[in-house]
Amino acid sequence: MKWNRIQIFSTLLLTGFVCVIAQAASLSRTDIPSGSNWYVHVNLDLIQNSEVGRRFLLEKADEVLNEIQEELKVDIRGEIQGVTVFGGSLPKHGDSENDGAVILHGAISAQTQDALLSALESKGADVIRNDSTGLAYYMIEDGDGTMTYTDEDGQVRDVDWGQREDIYFSFGATQTMITQNLEMMQSFLDSGGYLGGFEVADSEALLVLQADRALLQGGANTSAELGEDWDSSVLKNVDAVALVIAEDMSGLQINAQLSASSPEVAMSVRNIVEGLVALKALDDSDAVLGEILRQVRFESEGSELYMNVPVATDQIEALRNTL
Repeated sequence: MKWNRIQIFSTLLLTGFVCVIAQAASLSRTDIPSGSNWYVHVNLDLIQNSEVGRRFLLEKADEVLNEIQEELKVDIRGEIQGVTVFGGSLPKHGDSENDGAVILHGAISAQTQDALLSALESKGADVIRNDSTGLAYYMIEDGDGTMTYTDEDGQVRDVDWGQREDIYFSFGATQTMITQNLEMMQSFLDSGGYLGGFEVADSEALLVLQADRALLQGGANTSAELGEDWDSSVLKNVDAVALVIAEDMSGLQINAQLSASSPEVAMSVRNIVEGLVALKALDDSDAVLGEILRQVRFESEGSELYMNVPVATDQIEALRNTL
């Protein structure tokens, strides 16, 4: 467990909890600001309250929420329905980027807000309150300090922490924003403590796959960010990818979409992925995973490649163990 930042509540979400939102409907393109190149959206409420959701992701969600509770002595799981994470630059090497944000969905009570602020200050964080457009927002200034924690063996340890940039956060009526970008925070405040309802031109839009009972959604515009890092001429011509994992009557439905620069590139990627899936399906070390992989279906349509994987309820544990 890493304890290298005093603002564990905010930075853990910015860098480590890139898999957790909750709304009755799934995320749409209008929920992400223009200029964003990646996003992750998980229905935490559904994860906690459905059998399929609990089997698939509850352990991972609880692990993160338990770390927050253990460090700040505040349990926020009953007030947060989920989390959206998005940004312009793809995170690299575990570092957070200052052009993105985390949105916590749910009404955080005044009592919990006060407890969180007190916990941060008790850890030595310099929390400064500001007001804009009638709403309060807070800034944790860059700096360093020392914090104490108890490790898994019960040993009390003192750890130095360091923070390179200011962090801003604000509690809205139904959303809480955490960001290192003051302009992003101002946009949240100008909209009354809410982020959403964006009009995005098709040429700027991220791929977003939707489902009625989506547990997890994610996507990225990959060509600009990763093209220079890939040696493969095929992968350099992949423009965007998107994923949705949704609950259905029989278990899970996993759907993915890839947009390539041409039909030829899309077909090349399909051939590569189909070959890898077929090879892994022959591995008899995990019979259940092999059964799942044999159900993978591909479809090509011009420059678009689609993949579907149905996962039965009794196969979810085997799938989770591979993640």
